[in-house]
Amino acid sequence: MRLSATLLLALVALGLAGCDHPQRTVDKVRKEIADYKANPTDAAQTEIESNLAHLDAQIEKLETAGKTSEAAGYRATAENLRADYHAARMVRTIRDTQSAIQGIGQAFKEAGKSFGDALRESPSPTPK
Repeated sequence: MRLSATLLLALVALGLAGCDHPQRTVDKVRKEIADYKANPTDAAQTEIESNLAHLDAQIEKLETAGKTSEAAGYRATAENLRADYHAARMVRTIRDTQSAIQGIGQAFKEAGKSFGDALRESPSPTPK
């Protein structure tokens, strides 16, 4: 009975350790970036940045454990993920800028129309 309880605890510990593997974080960040490209929100941006920081910490653990080649592979992957993320943020910024410019253009159009309407409605002075 004691052996099976120890074995069960070892399996649970192994399972929990596997949950914090860098590949899981990489897969999660990839999905988050894809979702962010479709629906860029501040919350999604915060989540991606948090998970990238977590991935960096996982890579540091690998390096500390002497797994330098594995760490180097994940570091390269993290750099690629950051590049994809920065590209997605750039697209969001461009879209936000376009929207703002369209809003300004619409405001100028409405102001010009109002000004034109005001000029048409004011009576012209009669010569003396």
